[in-house]
Amino acid sequence: MQDFGQKYDVIVAGAGVAGCTVARELARWNISVLVIEKGDDLACGATRANSAIVHAGFDPEPGTRKAFFNVEGSRLYPQWTADLGFPYVQNGSLVLAFAEEEVAVLEALQSRALQNGVEGVRLIGVSEVRHMEPEVSPEVRAALWAPTGGICDPYQVALRALEQAVWHGSRVHFREEVLDIQKGYRGYLVRTSRGELYRASVVVNAAGVFSDELNNMVSARKIRIVPRRGDYLLLDTDYGKKFTRTVFQVPTKRGKGVLVTPTVHGNLLLGPTSVEQASKVDVSTTVEDLSCVRELASKTWPGLDLKGLIANFAGIRASNADGDDFVLGQPGDAPGFFNIACFDSPGLTSAPAVAAWTAREVSAYLGATLRCDFDPVSPHRRPFAELDFGERAKAVAESAARGHVVCRCCQVTEAEIVDALHGAVPVLSLDALKWRTRAMMGRCHGGFCTPEIAKIVARETGASPDELDKRGSRSQLVAEAPDGYVNLVRGVEGQPLVAEEGGDAAPRLVGEACGAETGLSYDVAVVGGGAAGLAAAHAATAAGARVVLVDRESALGGILKQCVHNGFGLQRFREELTGPEYAMREIELLERAPLGKDALSSGWWPTLRPRTLRRLPMARW
Repeated sequence: MQDFGQKYDVIVAGAGVAGCTVARELARWNISVLVIEKGDDLACGATRANSAIVHAGFDPEPGTRKAFFNVEGSRLYPQWTADLGFPYVQNGSLVLAFAEEEVAVLEALQSRALQNGVEGVRLIGVSEVRHMEPEVSPEVRAALWAPTGGICDPYQVALRALEQAVWHGSRVHFREEVLDIQKGYRGYLVRTSRGELYRASVVVNAAGVFSDELNNMVSARKIRIVPRRGDYLLLDTDYGKKFTRTVFQVPTKRGKGVLVTPTVHGNLLLGPTSVEQASKVDVSTTVEDLSCVRELASKTWPGLDLKGLIANFAGIRASNADGDDFVLGQPGDAPGFFNIACFDSPGLTSAPAVAAWTAREVSAYLGATLRCDFDPVSPHRRPFAELDFGERAKAVAESAARGHVVCRCCQVTEAEIVDALHGAVPVLSLDALKWRTRAMMGRCHGGFCTPEIAKIVARETGASPDELDKRGSRSQLVAEAPDGYVNLVRGVEGQPLVAEEGGDAAPRLVGEACGAETGLSYDVAVVGGGAAGLAAAHAATAAGARVVLVDRESALGGILKQCVHNGFGLQRFREELTGPEYAMREIELLERAPLGKDALSSGWWPTLRPRTLRRLPMARW
């Protein structure tokens, strides 16, 4: 008999802001919940790469789901941040008009705001605009002021919601992809990349840009999603006070346009573009689109100076190809399958309201009862960086680790790192730790604090740096760590950090290192597998040469493996990568090259030492 694995009342597919918030709301009911996410952390998609705006609600077409849930979600944010403790500021929004015909658009938006029930929206003149935002362009003719607009940290919204769900008994599986969903007896069979076949009475489809694919597995009412990429520029905190409010330009059919906004962490964010593309996963930025962001942002802010630029990135929005509205609830031919699909802007704003509505619909479908022990308020500490002197002294008195600042750029302490590692939601990568704590998010991108953080991870979890992924699988922080590293950082006697007396083993011939015969013949030998060596091997292989790539370490990459900050790959891959990620991309390209697989599989000998080259019987040089 087929083993169908564990049975759950509800499986939530996707751990973005939609999936995490609905898991939190489902925790109010006597329901068993499993959240499945194919990434190695929550919020791996659009939730991690968006404008972080809580929209007031004046933009959506009246009568649509977007209009209703935008306004209701915006209304819920103050209560949610009070309960869960994520960063949120109601800073208000401005929409600028630079010509008389654009003033007419503002008037139409004001009318929409009244129909949607948005409070306090009004037109203001040039002098009031300039008083609010002195840096704004003098070319502005008028503006729409929406005081209920806000900003938040989308990752923290999702994290705090998912933590509360886990505290109330929900399960979370990262690195597990939903491969197939089939209708079964009284529910659904969900097959995953782990080889599991789960049973669920209800499936909540919160899979972002992939939500159309899941819907189309079970319903004849097909959904079509158009991936829409948006590029952003992020400026350092030195520029964060240039603007206090979120400043839009008059929206177009393609979106709300390029904005200039402060973030809740003190940076300044510019963007996004809006580019339709075929790929659902390609988040490469382009020179053209980043230049477009700069040009359009300069229209709002003529004094824009990119000397403070610290990062650029792109996110992909799941737009509805057959309209401009969310797809929510059960398709008529798939009872028990609840969509939260085509959840583009204002999805982040709408998430609390959509989650509450979905949970009520699911509970009614299941006939579930409310829990008597649900606590909507989560225990949380204010970040050390936000404490005043007296509060910091009190924290240090509680524990010295609460005053030990590890990341100086963002003022993150050892205790905050430890708290995240032992939190309710598992940490599977260094980037997950970065997003939980903001460590490594400053100007140096972790260049100074990463070694100390790696030691804390090893001490707390037993994972040495060569077992710690930077972001995603096969992106280890270092190629190899010393024997006994974990015991060393834990203060326990372990294996020695240096070789025993006599040093390294004697150099071996190429044949001994790879288990093959000596006397192999190559056209080119590249000594050193760092950035230059990988580039040389690429060039020689592309020219048709048979290449051997020699490196003394057990993994290629050289100094790139230590460069854990972002900034690599912008020209070559049109995507901002860390050093280890850039090295892995280069290695994968070389493996796929016509002769590259042979070069790596039979010619990369990590135990070889430079002096061994004198003993290599090379046929040609």
